[in-house]
Amino acid sequence: MQTLARYSALFTFTALSALAWHSTRAASFDCAKAGSSNEKMICADAQLSALDDRLGALFRQARASASDKRALRADADQHWRWREQHCHDRSCLLAWYQRRSIELQAQANAASASDPVPALAHRAPKDAALAVNRPEAAVLTQSPLQLGLNPSQLAAIAPPGASPWPHYVRVERGQYFYEDPQTPERQLVGVRYYGMEHGQYILEAVRGQTVLRYTCSDDCSYIGQLSLPGDVEKDTVIVSNDRHSLPALIVSDAMNGLLAPSMTR
Repeated sequence: MQTLARYSALFTFTALSALAWHSTRAASFDCAKAGSSNEKMICADAQLSALDDRLGALFRQARASASDKRALRADADQHWRWREQHCHDRSCLLAWYQRRSIELQAQANAASASDPVPALAHRAPKDAALAVNRPEAAVLTQSPLQLGLNPSQLAAIAPPGASPWPHYVRVERGQYFYEDPQTPERQLVGVRYYGMEHGQYILEAVRGQTVLRYTCSDDCSYIGQLSLPGDVEKDTVIVSNDRHSLPALIVSDAMNGLLAPSMTR
């Protein structure tokens, strides 16, 4: 019985040690030294930890090919400060990681595209033969991180050096708050994004007792606006995307992948 108890205690200690090791190394930073509430939330969430790991790898990839590494570091610090000041829940962190991954992937791709092609023909035959005979060489020549961006996201990234930036001022429990530029007091409007249905972006904005549903497809040159509850066929109003009004800002963030879809409606 004593032997069994000792084995049981040893197994428990080993399992707890492994769990502790994983929890302190679940992200690109040391979770044992996590200071902010966001960092603690990231360490406690497997998906956020994985996204943080991937973002760290993307940053290293972008830094390796950056012409101005100091500017890249300063830009990364600015994005980090924005996250710490504005993100207070999981949905905001998910949206932030998605946006930053798109930006860093674009920077790395732009730098790779501008790099000169190595003159492989001038290498010594011995080096060429060695490269052919090493299976891992073929793996290393491939880009290790591909996000699979959709056409809308790719279009939003151009031109090189530009990066989409969210227009909302804060996020709470999956709801994004925007300042309406067309009101004198820049009234706050709560917005939820419900993803895409039948090729259309679906968003709802709440202003007091009024709920407006916005829909658009493709490049969102035109935006459908429906006051809820209402008849889709009879009450929908089509407005032009002027790039400056509140509906235009909202759908722009959705197209650029800056909004995380809400799980409930």
